Amino acid sequence: MSSSNTSHDIKLSDLRHLDIAYIVILLPLLLIIKAPMLLFMTMILAMLLFRKEPTTLTLLLTTLAGIIALFLSMYGAFNFAGLSRLKLFLELLIYLLILAVSLQRLTREINFYLLLSPILILALSLFFFHSIVMLGYVVFEIFVLLWAILSHRMQGSFDETIRLAGTMFLFSLPWVVILFIFFPRISFEHATYGFKGEIERKTGHDGTMYLDGNALFVPSDRVVMEVGFEGALPPAHQLYFRGSMLYLDKKDHWEPMPKHLQNRPLQPYKNIEESIRYKVTLYPTQKNWLYMLDMPIERPEIDNQKLMMDADFIITSKKKIIEPLHYQASSALKYELRGRVDTITRNISLSVDRDANPVSWQRAKEIKESTDISQERVKKVIQLFQKSDLTYTLKPKPLDLNNSTDSFLFDSKLGYCVHFASSFVTMSRMVGVPARVVTGYLGNPSNSVNNYLAVKERNAHAWAELLIDGRWVRYETTSWASKIEEESQELLNQDNTKKDKDTNLYLMYIKYQVETWILHYSHFRQLQLLDKARKDPIFIAKFVASILFLILISFLTIRYIRRPKCEDKLLCLMRPLVERVEKEGYIREDGETMHRFLLRYLEAKPDHTEIAEIDKLYQEIRYADRKDAYMFNLLNKEINLFLAKK
Repeated sequence: MSSSNTSHDIKLSDLRHLDIAYIVILLPLLLIIKAPMLLFMTMILAMLLFRKEPTTLTLLLTTLAGIIALFLSMYGAFNFAGLSRLKLFLELLIYLLILAVSLQRLTREINFYLLLSPILILALSLFFFHSIVMLGYVVFEIFVLLWAILSHRMQGSFDETIRLAGTMFLFSLPWVVILFIFFPRISFEHATYGFKGEIERKTGHDGTMYLDGNALFVPSDRVVMEVGFEGALPPAHQLYFRGSMLYLDKKDHWEPMPKHLQNRPLQPYKNIEESIRYKVTLYPTQKNWLYMLDMPIERPEIDNQKLMMDADFIITSKKKIIEPLHYQASSALKYELRGRVDTITRNISLSVDRDANPVSWQRAKEIKESTDISQERVKKVIQLFQKSDLTYTLKPKPLDLNNSTDSFLFDSKLGYCVHFASSFVTMSRMVGVPARVVTGYLGNPSNSVNNYLAVKERNAHAWAELLIDGRWVRYETTSWASKIEEESQELLNQDNTKKDKDTNLYLMYIKYQVETWILHYSHFRQLQLLDKARKDPIFIAKFVASILFLILISFLTIRYIRRPKCEDKLLCLMRPLVERVEKEGYIREDGETMHRFLLRYLEAKPDHTEIAEIDKLYQEIRYADRKDAYMFNLLNKEINLFLAKK
């Protein structure tokens, strides 16, 4: 190879094309492949690097080593329950493919199986990864496979094949978008087949609220759910996401009503003054609860989940949430409920053990005797909390669970949301006002971008609801704390002190948008999109404009890619002039120097005197080795003067 050749002229053999394809395809699978199979793959790689011709004995020993590695990798999973899982079966298929490909590659012979395997492995890997990172990597994998095929067929240089692969990729982009949106989608009603990967996250929410050591709060930044609102983000005081409604005080914890009472008739809406629609991505909790903003108007619609809504408008799924769940919801922010609360709910909401907290009971008795008006009694209970010098802390001292309200209000005076809510509900019941505890999440506007909100485990919260004039009214009980412990304040404000907070939040926002509209574009979403297009002509116009814009961007990028590459700066500068002259009918002949070409044109067009100056500057730069910026600028100026001439 001569010294003038560059790396762009290197042509790869067919085996090298396959090696590149396999390396790219297998890289993400290294995260899930077991150690014995990884060791086997390392052995194959070493054999290929040493380039030793395999003998029959070598192939037999390699086959035996592969079978042993496969067995050890799958050891312990070979049981009826395990083999019934599709993921395990797919993992076994991948190991068998790797074993077969390794043996075939050692022979240095290419067959149809070896050519087809990269595509099979790519398809199988999609069952194990379901993330925005993998989406981008799959696009890269497809591009590499396209390039490998073109490079093999064309036998061209790397530069040529890469440019052609990029051109074909961009040509297909608008059509891929159109097919993605409109191609009929299949909805699986009763099975997920493990397509969503192994994301398993657990939260502390389990339908109860503990007051003992189980109530310890861990300010984790793990995202519980992501919410995208239609329209502006609601104000902070309306970002309460309900999880459980708790009525029964069990001393060390609170519980919901018994299941047979949860199915009592719903209290329908009388009037909805303000409502909002939103989309939720709820990450695995291993629990059954779905979190809804304030008061849900209706049950969400989800393809493969049967949802239930009880009399307290709490949404649950029959199956535990073991994979990311995506649902659309609508909630009332200002509303009235028709009719009065049923007798059962009212009686349970007044249930209290007056002997458990004697000091609190005495204070409640004084409040009851001072007024008969519920609102006035509640005001006096709030004043009691405000005057008790309570401290909000995430690390409270253990309470005396036999009289937890007395212990919190008049002894330790230390606690966080669960202790404030529990004590306030108990005191409210003592003064004769029905009350209940609500647990869920309180969204933090600092974790939002535009209409996107990230709800984290640290946002877990408990608050109280009191029955006032026939309707439930929310009370933020932690607002009555006299002070917040310094260490707890730092933990609560941790989000606001991170230097990379904004960057992380915007990355989460972009990830959420891509996952919502690409990774989880279901049959249900497709129908919604088509229905919106049918009702909204402006939406259709925007969609068509977006597709045309995508086509334009693709066309401009293709034109840029296909632009002839210029390695000679001087010839690049002269190209516009040569193209202009050739349009006038003066074609530069093969082997003709630039000097002879310009003189020939000048003889036919003597009025173009600037050609002589251009020729002079060209000769000085080319042959007098005056390749400085000043000379290039002079030449460029003369060329522009010539091009401006009609």
